[in-house]
Amino acid sequence: MLDIARSIERKCASDVMTSRVVTVGPDDTARAAAEAMLRLHVSGLPVVDGEGRPLGVVSESDFRFSDATTRERQREAWVAVLAGGQDIAANYLDALEREGETVRQIMSKPALCVDQDAPIAGVADLMTQHRVKRILVTRLGAVVGVITRADLLRFFAPGERKPAMPVTSEAVEALGEDIRIALAKLRPAAPPPPPAPALPAEAPQGAVTAASLKEMVNAFERDKAQMRDEASRQAHKKRNELVRELLAARFTETEFVNLVSFASEAARRGESGVAALTFPAALCTDGGRAINQPDPDWPATLRGKAADFFLRWDKQLRPLGFALSARIVSFPDGFPGDAELSLVWGR
Repeated sequence: MLDIARSIERKCASDVMTSRVVTVGPDDTARAAAEAMLRLHVSGLPVVDGEGRPLGVVSESDFRFSDATTRERQREAWVAVLAGGQDIAANYLDALEREGETVRQIMSKPALCVDQDAPIAGVADLMTQHRVKRILVTRLGAVVGVITRADLLRFFAPGERKPAMPVTSEAVEALGEDIRIALAKLRPAAPPPPPAPALPAEAPQGAVTAASLKEMVNAFERDKAQMRDEASRQAHKKRNELVRELLAARFTETEFVNLVSFASEAARRGESGVAALTFPAALCTDGGRAINQPDPDWPATLRGKAADFFLRWDKQLRPLGFALSARIVSFPDGFPGDAELSLVWGR
């Protein structure tokens, strides 16, 4: 098990997630969600907004099924076709019967999410603690993948799991416990807690004074400020690393195909656009100011992967009638944070 721990210690959620994710919107009908689950042979789907940000999860357990014992024979036969010849649970027949109910009314929220860089051992812990079957994976706030119990078992124990064996919560919990024990042996012991602030010399032995309590408060505020500064430095470092990666990256053919697929799904939900690429505003030569104003010449400020996507849009999608919009989606400390390019149609 130590060998397994060493092999996954540096692995993250993006290494195990399923990246082709079918989602539903909050205003889709419960019937549409049930049909999608039947067609895909899955027990749950992520619920996202128009920009791909997670709102919740809809699963079999979220449907409030009726107690009806009889159903029309024609409807049962039609649903059997959707299932591809497999047995249909009465639960789905009840769900398909309610035309007016929306996903928003039945979904579980908030969705349990992790960043794509989250360590896999932590994902296993979350899944065990919350006793869930799936966790959504996000990048810059948008859903880019999903991790199920089966994904974790295939990653942690590829040679131990037989295809016919069911994926149970007990199996995930047992495997997660083994991984936590193995990782604990690899990590150094936690440092001892800092000593409590000493009482002023003039105070009697063991006395608690206002000055001593004030010093405790000051020490707490100093530690808090240091942690905040360190978190800010780490976030800034990580963002700079991402910018360097995006400067050399290109918008791949796989991403292009996925974008067209996501656009089609969004159109079926009645939407007129879809987020195509989200990136740090620092990737722009002006830090995103032209996009924020907006300046008609904002495309000239794009660099790296953002510029490559713009050229692909201009060459392949613009002639087909697709428009492209740009906006700043976050303003940390009042400055442009993340920029977003969206593919637009129908206007």
